[in-house]
Amino acid sequence: MTQLLPITPHFAAYYRSLLIADQLGLPARAARVLDVGCDDGYIMSRVDAPLRLGVDVNPRLRPSDAVAVARASATALPALAGTFDCILAFDVLEHVADDRAMMREMLRVLAPEGTLWFTTPALGFRMFPAWLTPYTNRSFGHVRNGYTPEQLGALLPDAERYSVEFFFWNEPALRLLFAPLHFLNLAAPSAAAALARLCYRLDSAFHEGRRGHLLGRVRHRAAAS
Repeated sequence: MTQLLPITPHFAAYYRSLLIADQLGLPARAARVLDVGCDDGYIMSRVDAPLRLGVDVNPRLRPSDAVAVARASATALPALAGTFDCILAFDVLEHVADDRAMMREMLRVLAPEGTLWFTTPALGFRMFPAWLTPYTNRSFGHVRNGYTPEQLGALLPDAERYSVEFFFWNEPALRLLFAPLHFLNLAAPSAAAALARLCYRLDSAFHEGRRGHLLGRVRHRAAAS
């Protein structure tokens, strides 16, 4: 695998990478990968590809021989139509006011045989204690608390053209320990990653519920059939 620059992942990105690999079945290899809202590029680094592009309004990832980085909006992607067979959009839609335009742009650049992989908070997302929820939404720059499957499906520009799959992931351990993990990550990122892995193992046993995240895949119906 062509490696990106060495990075120490944020504990939330590390947790999400475990979830995405195990539950969404993110491929180990692709031809062309686009990471919308790439941040530090950690999750994109899990997919080997000869062409990788990270897009973010304020990316921490830096360009290298292994990856190109563009400072751009998710509603105006700097790519030609049908370019990418693997598009990643993890915890981004809830940050974008015009989420319909973002979805339209991602599907514009999705190759006919490609897959768009995404995560977003569920509409019923709640931190522990519950009063932390509006605070974290503000601090993370969320413009909405989350989505229902129906709301996400309504973002598709043509429901007859695309196939979308959803499932919930309740993540009670992560939501309970998010604040301690945040402060631990400031002092000892490796320890925070180890605790995030433990949270993931616990959450795997208690994954049912609608207080956590929604995960899903979007494909052209012809490719999905």
